[in-house]
Amino acid sequence: MAEEKTKVHAIADLLGKARQQNAYLIQISAKSAAVVGRMLKLEGLEVVLGRSPECQLQVEDDGISRKHAKVALGPNGHFQIVDLGSTNGTFLNGIKVDIAILQDGDKIQIGQNTVLKFSLQDQLEEQYQKSIYESATRDGLTRIFNKKYFLDTLKKEFAYCLRHRVPLSMVMFDVDHFKKINDTYGHPAGDYCLTRIAQRVSETVRTEDLFARYGGEEFALMLRESAEERTLACAERCRKAIDTADFTFGGTPIRVTISLGVATLLDSDYSQPEELISAADKYLYRAKKAGRNRVDGKAISGP
Repeated sequence: MAEEKTKVHAIADLLGKARQQNAYLIQISAKSAAVVGRMLKLEGLEVVLGRSPECQLQVEDDGISRKHAKVALGPNGHFQIVDLGSTNGTFLNGIKVDIAILQDGDKIQIGQNTVLKFSLQDQLEEQYQKSIYESATRDGLTRIFNKKYFLDTLKKEFAYCLRHRVPLSMVMFDVDHFKKINDTYGHPAGDYCLTRIAQRVSETVRTEDLFARYGGEEFALMLRESAEERTLACAERCRKAIDTADFTFGGTPIRVTISLGVATLLDSDYSQPEELISAADKYLYRAKKAGRNRVDGKAISGP
């Protein structure tokens, strides 16, 4: 009987640890789509928010001060938001505040696009939220963003960049002779190649760029505030990263290359995000017709 009681107590202890609540800041809106859903556990006495690299949560957004605000543990044991004399203010649930106690679910806005949710979660809730976010936004095979998330974000970014006359660039690329890879080495080898490509390109692009699997062997890369020449250079780095990478599956080396097309929204007549995608696709197919394993775009091909 004593042994059975010990087992019950052990399970209760495990559940007790799992149910212990911790405080988190969850980024639910941001200038950079790549950081939406980011979670920060509030483990210390305070977390400073702002543009400065010295901040525990560095945020790039219009209107955010270098040290904009902080979330700190107050003397009563509750977390509170404190404005640090920011230029444009800190807002809690839409109301400008200097200092305020935070409740579970409260939304903090700093800058034009950045909204953080204050959330109390136990370990099980944290894992569940992460899994829900991952399944809704990530591709199951490559773990980069999926097409739906990419298109939803593109609509918002396109409208913003069109309104503020900020460059927005699109890179579309796919794998050269991918059907031949599947037919020759098998579909598991094809899946391996897609995963490896996603990994290499993710290591090559900026963290603020949005990289997604668009469908099948096609990928999409969105670069905000990146003009055409800069985007062409980025696309070329991606091409080289794949061209020089080692692809070996089951001990067999596989030759893998990609073809890329680039289009930019700036002083153009694109009125819909789909037109930007179509333009990049057009240059992608030009690259394939020209021999594959290359980058094409307006600056290269001409009108």
